[in-house]
Amino acid sequence: MKPYSVLGVKIHDTSYKECLDFIDSSIQKAEKIQICTTNNEFIVEAQKNPKFKKIINQSNISTPDSTGVVWAIKKLFGTKVERITGIDLFLKLCQQAADKKYRIFLLGGSRNTALKAKKNLQRKFPGIHIVGYIDGIPIDPKKQDDVLISRINRARPDIIAVALGAPKQELWIKKNMKMLNAKIFMGLGGSLDYIAGTVPRAPYLLRAAGIEWLFRLIVQPKRIKRITIAVIVFPYMIIAESFKQ
Repeated sequence: MKPYSVLGVKIHDTSYKECLDFIDSSIQKAEKIQICTTNNEFIVEAQKNPKFKKIINQSNISTPDSTGVVWAIKKLFGTKVERITGIDLFLKLCQQAADKKYRIFLLGGSRNTALKAKKNLQRKFPGIHIVGYIDGIPIDPKKQDDVLISRINRARPDIIAVALGAPKQELWIKKNMKMLNAKIFMGLGGSLDYIAGTVPRAPYLLRAAGIEWLFRLIVQPKRIKRITIAVIVFPYMIIAESFKQ
């Protein structure tokens, strides 16, 4: 996995297979890894949040999660990389987990979101082991919650998928992964809502065309601030950076 630095934030040139092989190897070797699915908003947030930037840069896998990040690497380095989305990587990981009997824990989301996601994953991947879930509770990434950690550890997961939104989920993972017995820690963000079916995902053609943001704006108008950051602020920052080079 070749790393690139986009505005000081690490992004790996990788593939779904390479990520899954790395995850599988880490579980077999009992090595803990953190996966960041880095999109436009992550990179903009990292400019004003040094702690968040450090976490991404120290992560074992930082995927180019958006068409914007793929474009930025092409613009800055002249290299075409594959887009690796968080939801698609997680779904492929679920298939691998079902095949290899890995145990998954879902953390985060609004009330019943993780429960609905669990049921949908069990229908989609027969034999998958979703050994626990927690949703609908406040979680502070700055505080250590021994009760929460104990509850997760009792389920003995290999993989913990955390849907608290960025940068909260990345901060929570970094703070707690040493105390948790799992090996794979992955931020899911809003992907859990898509898996649960509470929010529709953009049709494939819109995703392929790079205008998934428009569908999200129509479905969730409250995301306008985040979308503005992703489709206006981020491209401006990349173009400014390209002129410096």
